[in-house]
Amino acid sequence: MLSQGAKALERLVEGVGAGRQSKPVVCRCGGKMDSEGLKAKTITTVVGPVGFSRSLYTCPRCHAARFPGDERLGVVETSFSPGAQRMMARAGSRDSYREAAENLNLYAKLEVTGKDVERVAKRLGAQVGQWMQRQGAKAQLYEAAGMGQPQAGDAAPILYISFDGTGVPMRSEELTGVKGKQSDGSARTREVKLGCVFTQTGLDKQGRPLRDPASTTYTGAIEDSQRFGVRIAREALRRGVSQAGKVVCLTDGAKYNKTIIAEHFPEATHVIDLYHAREKLCEVSKLLLAESEREEREKQWLALLDQGAIESLVGQISAHTPRSGTRRKEVLKRVGYFKDNAPQMRYGQFRAQKFFIGSGVIEAGCKTLIGKRLKNSGMFWSRAGANAVIALRCCQYSGRFEQFWEDAAA
Repeated sequence: MLSQGAKALERLVEGVGAGRQSKPVVCRCGGKMDSEGLKAKTITTVVGPVGFSRSLYTCPRCHAARFPGDERLGVVETSFSPGAQRMMARAGSRDSYREAAENLNLYAKLEVTGKDVERVAKRLGAQVGQWMQRQGAKAQLYEAAGMGQPQAGDAAPILYISFDGTGVPMRSEELTGVKGKQSDGSARTREVKLGCVFTQTGLDKQGRPLRDPASTTYTGAIEDSQRFGVRIAREALRRGVSQAGKVVCLTDGAKYNKTIIAEHFPEATHVIDLYHAREKLCEVSKLLLAESEREEREKQWLALLDQGAIESLVGQISAHTPRSGTRRKEVLKRVGYFKDNAPQMRYGQFRAQKFFIGSGVIEAGCKTLIGKRLKNSGMFWSRAGANAVIALRCCQYSGRFEQFWEDAAA
């Protein structure tokens, strides 16, 4: 069946890009290109190898070459059809390249190597990343022109923006000058900054907020916080942040998170993840309290935290803080976290407004979208390779992969 399909496809593409073109073939330098005759090529498709001959054009001015037939079929500088590339990119973004090649051979009789999958995934991942960036830049232009976002849909009552970071193991040459947590100050990983946008329109039977089904979209890369701030801001614009009734930013309270929010989402309500705050409080209780009294006192302090009564919480902690010594410094450092972030920890008020107060969506994204593919044993990434896979996975988990291919075909 596959063999017959390949023969039919071969007849279908016969003559594409061969012979005299309807319009002159022009080089990027502006010069008119000359035909050098037909050149044969074999393309690996989802139904098997397909051969076709197409005209080669060269530029007498700069000696560049073009194959109009390859451009029409979407196979420029590759021997894989768009359909095969699509399958390879998807498989390579979900499993190791070797496993992806084995699966494609088993499931679809697509005979490729792990290296083939890697090359296609990296190239297409870069294209997907560029496409998503263009979509975001387009949203920014619409916003600047005072126009609504064409893909945003109806205005959401509450729109959430959340972001976090997670380390990915890198090749040694990618870690030059990067500060890390090793004893000598070196690093083994680089941080992927991942962001997501989702909406809330309803509550469950207990009156708790519900994330809208299929509303979560992701964006991320290994990049500095300034570039990432632009990235997540553009994604929020694309999703209609300007039209949303309320905007909530959910983070773990890291300094760069607050900087991004101040620059790009100054009107948003900033909520620091309750569970991060609880972890910090438990660290304080372990430093201050004997085990015999810790359980009861910790319950009282957690109750104050859950209410958002940060001033009362800090007062009680201060009453137990030593007047000097190493423990005092450690406690004061952690207490500073609560003092500095008190406005973002009014959990009683946030509950009353029916907001999410946990950043579980983005933390799950870090584990599933990033960790499941990029943090497996024995993996060490280049920055370009990691960003290509991240782009592919963000696109797929956002439900935008088919739109990319539609736009590419158009």
